Parts: sequence; C-alpha cells; structure tokens
Amino acid sequence: MTAPRGGIAAALGVVWIVWGSTYIAMRVAVRTLPPLMMTGARFAIAGLLIYAWCWWQRRRHPEAGWRRGSAREWRASAILGLLLPAAGTGGATWAEQKLPAGTVALLLASIPVWLIATNRIAGLEHITRRATIGLLLGLCGVAVLVNPFSGAAPDPTASAVALGGAACWGGGSAYAKRAPHPDQPLLGSSMQLICAGAALCIAGAASGDLSRIHVGALTSESALAVSYLIIFGSLIAYSSYEWLVRHASSRLAGTYAFVNPIVALLLGWWLLGEHVGIRTLLAATVTVTGVALMVIPARTRSATTSAPHQHATPLGASARNR
Repeated sequence: MTAPRGGIAAALGVVWIVWGSTYIAMRVAVRTLPPLMMTGARFAIAGLLIYAWCWWQRRRHPEAGWRRGSAREWRASAILGLLLPAAGTGGATWAEQKLPAGTVALLLASIPVWLIATNRIAGLEHITRRATIGLLLGLCGVAVLVNPFSGAAPDPTASAVALGGAACWGGGSAYAKRAPHPDQPLLGSSMQLICAGAALCIAGAASGDLSRIHVGALTSESALAVSYLIIFGSLIAYSSYEWLVRHASSRLAGTYAFVNPIVALLLGWWLLGEHVGIRTLLAATVTVTGVALMVIPARTRSATTSAPHQHATPLGASARNR
C-alpha cells in the first residue's frame, strides 16, 4: 500500500516547521525548569492525553475494531520511546544547558546519517550517490549556519550527550519500520510518549531535578513554552513524525534535521530580533540544495531503470513496517 503524497507532504511540513520552532520554546522553558523533568512531564502529559482520546474513540466506535496495545506492541513502544523522544529530545534539551542551541542543532543534524546508515546495515534501504551528496551538503550548510567551532571548543560531555541522542534517534527511526505498531497510529504515538515520559521523569528524579523545581521561579513565558511543547511539539509533531517514518523513506523523514535549524533561525530573527547576515543566507542555500537532492526524485532514462528503485523515491515510498 502506497502512502498518499498529500499526507506525506503535510506530515513533513508539520515536522519541519513545528520542530524547528521548539528550539526557541525549549530555550525559554529550561530557564526556570530542569530539563529532564520538564521534558519527561511534557511527554507524559502529551502521551496520556492521546491515549485517553484513543480510549474514548474505542468506546465510542467499537465497530471500528480498535483495541488496546498488545504486550508485544508495548515492548516495541518502550524501545522506540527510549530511543526517540527520551534519548533524542531529552538529550538535546539537557545539552542546551551547556551548549548554544545552534551547536545542538548541528549535532542533531547527524540524525539522517545515523538513520540511513542503520537502514543500510539492516538491509532496509540502499544509499544512492545522490542521497550521499545531499547528506554532505546538508551537513555543510548547517555547519556554516551555526559555526560552533569558530571560538572555544564545545563542552565535550554535552556534545557527546547530544550526539548520542542523535544516534539513538536515527537507530530508533530505522527500527520503527519493522517494529509492531497498533492499528491506530495515534495509539502507538501515545504509548511511546508515555514510556519516554516515565523514563525521563525517573532519570530526572534520580539526578535531583525535583529539588530544583521552585513554583515561585516559574514565569508565564516558561508555562507558555511548556504548553507549546506539549501541544505542538509532542501531540501534533511527534505523531506526524511517527506516521512519517512508517510511510516514507528514511532520507525524507530525516530531512527535518537540516531544515529545523533554519526554521529556528528565521523565528529567532522574527521573534527575538536576531541578526541574519550573508553567511546565514549562504548556509540556507546550501542546506536547501542538499534537502532538495534527497527529496526530489531523480529523472530516470526509462521505466525499466527506475522500477527496481521505486521504494527509494521519497514521495512514493511504501509502508513496509508490517
């Protein structure tokens, strides 16, 4: 079954724009909230809300055949929750305590490399020369954009945490193609978010985050930022990404890692008055070119030549997770 082009385009647009804006929201939220506990609460609340909606729909429309997640699906959701939102987003949020957001964005831009490499090792998807060039251009564009190595070297521990989270996210995205999922896509998202939220809250409590939470220090900006992260970053964007990795190629799903820093930069210029210079425009051009090489299908000389590689065409990717 081939996924609809419109659905893939809509999910990709949400992931590109919304997740790009979360860099700003996370930056505001961690000013007064510990990162692990804040991110864990964000995922737990979002996951429970989605799960409650799925339960209500199951009670309301029993004829649809919706069911609870099986033990096998919960195990897969726990793995995906730990690899994707917990390690990936949680690691990035923790790293932003010691690293600039641009540096974290550069480290997270390695996600497509880990994703495609994992798919190649598992035999799920081949790597074309065009995709390789696109990946290299995307990394170069983000590097020019954030340029974190022009001054002092980044904190090695925080860099390792962010890069490790990127590797976990890439590997988890590859695993998601073969993992068992509930028939309700949103139910799968809720199960993953609940598992991720529980893991991060436990990790935060063990690291002493509870003692760092002071209600009097919370600001309206922090509350709005956390609300935005829950509703848009988790409820909407993560559900869109979870659907996307099951219905599109890994190259296409991973392009958000290149686009998100540009979206964050533009929003920073618009909302925070940050300067955008010639270097930024050059970086944007290089990055968009790299994304285009990965997203836009290459012309083929004949239908016979293109047929064996149809599964690698981004907007025509088939769902192979089941």
